[in-house]
Amino acid sequence: MLEILIAILVSFIVVVVFMPNAIKKLREKGITGIDVHKPDRPEIPKGGGFVLLFAIVFALLVVVGLTTFQNLSVEMVGLFAALVSILLASMIGLLDDHLDFSNRAKVILPMVATIPMIAVSVGTPTMNIPFIGTVNFGVTYALIIVPLMMTFIIDSSNMYGGMNGLEVGLSTINASGLIIYVLLIPVKQGSAISPEQLQAGIVAAALLGASLAFLIFNRYPAKVLPGDVGRLPIGAAMAAALIIGNMDRLAILMYTPFGINFLLYLLYRVHVKRNGIKWEKFAKPRDDGTLEVVGPFTIYWVLPHFFNNITEKRNVSLLILFQALLVYGALLLYFLGIPLVLGLI
Repeated sequence: MLEILIAILVSFIVVVVFMPNAIKKLREKGITGIDVHKPDRPEIPKGGGFVLLFAIVFALLVVVGLTTFQNLSVEMVGLFAALVSILLASMIGLLDDHLDFSNRAKVILPMVATIPMIAVSVGTPTMNIPFIGTVNFGVTYALIIVPLMMTFIIDSSNMYGGMNGLEVGLSTINASGLIIYVLLIPVKQGSAISPEQLQAGIVAAALLGASLAFLIFNRYPAKVLPGDVGRLPIGAAMAAALIIGNMDRLAILMYTPFGINFLLYLLYRVHVKRNGIKWEKFAKPRDDGTLEVVGPFTIYWVLPHFFNNITEKRNVSLLILFQALLVYGALLLYFLGIPLVLGLI
């Protein structure tokens, strides 16, 4: 458990220490973006997610170093696979920030980040599927299921964002939920935490510390925007943790809203094409700060579509609250021994 605490503290401290100077440098270099959901449309530094990335990687390397020199009992194959996947995702995000890939490329390119997880065959090919039971997918798991699952989580994490504090707020809930589950294992299952589950907890811990610290600077009104260089590693870290820990059902639970958001996005593309209307990427802020949207075509447009008093800050708070109720509520039911409709984790 000490390793999880170390990863949280290290990543949190790194972001808190380095982010203020990073914000200053980004502004000096003119690397800014328009905060589109505010009436005055302020320009603020963007691409600050590279500090979040550095914090995650540094925290994982600290744990690896302590394992090597202080004899902490942590297996490292999964950690190294996660490290490389996170770095590859960040490289894709950095290129996208500067080259602005097409939507098709944005969806496909994150599959490159799954290669390390495939190469070391992280995870177990046995999955417990709701209503079906236990299925052993064999080599198909590493070659097909892992890349598809990881690519979906990276892409959907990137898509479910764009408002102050939303991305890191959601990652804070998901990462902490995974850690809580790992800590509940000895209590509920009466067995020690497996090496794979410990590695998953460490990766999630590095993400949790970095996300909490980044939220200090990215919450409304944001002082910095993460950019794709920050959003893609968030998805990669969570995907790697869930796959390493063989937490397929937990992944389904956590990312159901993200999947709904993706389906709404596809519905919007069909709606635009059929009606020949202009594509709107962002909500429009009214003079009083409330949001106006063209329809309920993403999760974060649903509330502004049905209610006229939804500001960016309120919208993000409610979305994070919903994710917290979903994840923590399920974990509470798990702790109490109350099964869900689909079973839990």
